[in-house]
Amino acid sequence: MVLDISQFFVKMPPSLKQQKARWVLAIIVAKYIPILGTLVLIGGIIQLVLGFQVAAEAQGLRDVHMGIGLLGLVLILVLTALAFKAKTSAIYSKITMTILTIVVLMQVVFGFQILSGAEAMVVSHQATGFLIVLLSLLTGGITFSSAKRQVCTTQ
Repeated sequence: MVLDISQFFVKMPPSLKQQKARWVLAIIVAKYIPILGTLVLIGGIIQLVLGFQVAAEAQGLRDVHMGIGLLGLVLILVLTALAFKAKTSAIYSKITMTILTIVVLMQVVFGFQILSGAEAMVVSHQATGFLIVLLSLLTGGITFSSAKRQVCTTQ
């Protein structure tokens, strides 16, 4: 006799699975988005410092700078996707996240052009780095103020 263990499990209806997935997403958004946003800001500042070191011919840091930049791109893409998935995100937050994503993509393109020998892109790459830090601060401020407004309206 073979014991079928599946008979002991109760299957969740699809609607409950979707509801559970929404709760998990809500918990992730509530707990981890501020951490990810802070990582993006700190990473942007570290990238600025590393970028100026690499521009001053510190070649050992070039790969670290590239790795952190690509990781930042992934973080920005995740944050933007979550901002559009969350129903409570303010429209201004979604707009600034979209702009930030485009600017980070431009930054990656400028970086790869510099690696291929286009030294004229260095100034654009540095200016875009400052713009990323400013947009990260702006996005954080918008997100904070809209979250504060939502808390005030629910009480």
